[in-house]
Amino acid sequence: MVQITEEFIESISRKDILSVDIATKTGFYNIYEHGMVKFPNNDKAPKYLGPDYGQHKAFRQWLIDMIHKHHVKMIVAEDLIMGHGYMDIRKLGEFHGILHEVCETYDVALVKINPTHLKLWATGKGNADKKMMIDACEKRWHIEPQDDNEADAVHLFFYLCQRYKLNI
Repeated sequence: MVQITEEFIESISRKDILSVDIATKTGFYNIYEHGMVKFPNNDKAPKYLGPDYGQHKAFRQWLIDMIHKHHVKMIVAEDLIMGHGYMDIRKLGEFHGILHEVCETYDVALVKINPTHLKLWATGKGNADKKMMIDACEKRWHIEPQDDNEADAVHLFFYLCQRYKLNI
């Protein structure tokens, strides 16, 4: 994985960044496209493989495709926090592990942002709910997200741009 140095920051621009709000429904944003992508399970898989079968492979392939398609050099994502139920945090942990592996394999820098800090920056309230994040996205960035996952990804993108002084 690329080390984030001053020299690296000087070599990138907004076009090199992909932001993701990782979950079964993953919000994403970059200057080329944005939206929400769902990683469904494989309905044709035998039941003994479990309800999540196929989601991880689909997420990994989507991430690799986005890196190649848009020449991504840096990914920004929300960090994991212990506030969700066990099943939620387990699944998020699995997706984050895939994110780390892909970033290491394809030499992409990875930045993780504390969700509370992101909410505070986006709305002025560290415990903002989903609706507040969507409303802030529409008001501040003039982007109408499909859902809260895409809204979070939009905020992540612009937060990172501000943090590293990449022209907003």
